[in-house]
Amino acid sequence: MLPANAKILICPYCKGEKPVLQLMSGNTIGGTQWSDLKTEYPMFPRPSVVQKCPHCGKYYFASNVETKEGDDCSGDLGELTYKQIKEAITQFDKDWLSVDDEIELRLLFVHLYNDTFQREGVSKGETPTTEDRQLFEKQALRLLQIWKTEPLLKAELYREIGEFSQCIQILDSQKESEPFKEKIARKVRMLAENQETYAFVIEN
Repeated sequence: MLPANAKILICPYCKGEKPVLQLMSGNTIGGTQWSDLKTEYPMFPRPSVVQKCPHCGKYYFASNVETKEGDDCSGDLGELTYKQIKEAITQFDKDWLSVDDEIELRLLFVHLYNDTFQREGVSKGETPTTEDRQLFEKQALRLLQIWKTEPLLKAELYREIGEFSQCIQILDSQKESEPFKEKIARKVRMLAENQETYAFVIEN
């Protein structure tokens, strides 16, 4: 991993500047992938797709704002907490979003919810409130509504929100021909049959 000078994000609301990590090169060696599509590459870290302005506190999509190159390196990824992604959802739900931006927002919520409550080897053992659970279900169902993704991932999202019969129904209707995906489908089915909702590590 070779860092470059920071990318400076310019807040579209207050024009405040925020330096974040930018790489000249990196690789995916030693990375981890989870069933909810979260990836973590120690040698290829990437700034969060949604950033919080340190000046005005508003949230914005990093890909949609004006940028410039900084004079020094930065290690800041601008990663959000679960509390912050809830704030971002509240802010963006009042705005019009492109489909791509909305997918990124809802998927980031799924990742941070799972980090906090139900990710294999990562969650802190906290128990979600009824409100948290309802919000998670709302975001995941909206993601399923707008995202033209493959049936296996849809089945996994239904499992994570506790819709186990819907998960199994999708798996029954879509037989995977690739051995790698078939292995994942078997794990999703097993967890659905055991009524488990946690996101799991994808083993190669």
